[in-house]
Amino acid sequence: MTATSALASASARDRRAPSFATALVVLVVSALPGSARAQFFESSQSSTPPNIEGLTVVGKATIGAKPDFAEVELDVSASAELTGDAIVKFRDSKKRVHDAFAALKLADVVVEERGLLVDQKGAMVNPYYMMDYSQNARTKTEVQLSRKLVVRASKLAAMDEEAVLQLVGRLLDVAQDAGAHVGPSADMNMYYYRYGMQPTTGLVRFVLEDYEKIQEQAYEQAVADARRRAERLARLSGLELGPVVAIHEIVHSAATPVPTPNDEVPRKRLETTKFQEIPVRVELQLRFAIHPRADGESKGPAQ
Repeated sequence: MTATSALASASARDRRAPSFATALVVLVVSALPGSARAQFFESSQSSTPPNIEGLTVVGKATIGAKPDFAEVELDVSASAELTGDAIVKFRDSKKRVHDAFAALKLADVVVEERGLLVDQKGAMVNPYYMMDYSQNARTKTEVQLSRKLVVRASKLAAMDEEAVLQLVGRLLDVAQDAGAHVGPSADMNMYYYRYGMQPTTGLVRFVLEDYEKIQEQAYEQAVADARRRAERLARLSGLELGPVVAIHEIVHSAATPVPTPNDEVPRKRLETTKFQEIPVRVELQLRFAIHPRADGESKGPAQ
């Protein structure tokens, strides 16, 4: 190789080296947070971000309503080594409960039945049943039939506390005298334990159903509250309030159904273990359009 060709090769390598370095620098710079943010903005002659006009406020409303129903959960069960014997015993137990409440002759009290559960006796009592191998040591399995009954007393909204107390006490006494288990059953406690839920300890639950009319009133009050807040802020800021351009519902008192092993189709309802007014809450976020006042004056305090 001649001296001239060697110098030409070295010069070519020198020209290629900056190109690689430049490409590396461009790659690193384009990965920086600053350049990454730049891709969200369209190129324009003005660097001012778009102006989103409006006045955003929150309106709240709470309306209390007395519960409509009182519900008492009962559990009727029977077990035997022979399925036929278990069926006979189960029918007798259930009939005894129905006859006891029918003897009360209360038109506003009904007994509703839930699904039938066919299970092994004692299988749901032990929370560590899946790891308890003593269940397999039995020579014969006892079949257990159980059904949840719900005693519903209606028209509570027209009753005072003393009348409700007398009615609920009468229902509890009749259920226990008929041999039914009052309150959540053992399998329900196991269900709560398994899914990390807090088991209920109340013997009676008070229910508010079909509260759409009350909720509609709460919505109207929440919108009116938001408009009052917006009018005050606009007046103090020297602005004129326009129409509503956006609404966002933050919270409302709609009951979320909790799945249970033998429950019926979930219903829209609010529940509490205390006999008291149940609050129906609504919270809305409203955005109003705003315009400069025609007179340009502010009604706020003097600076």
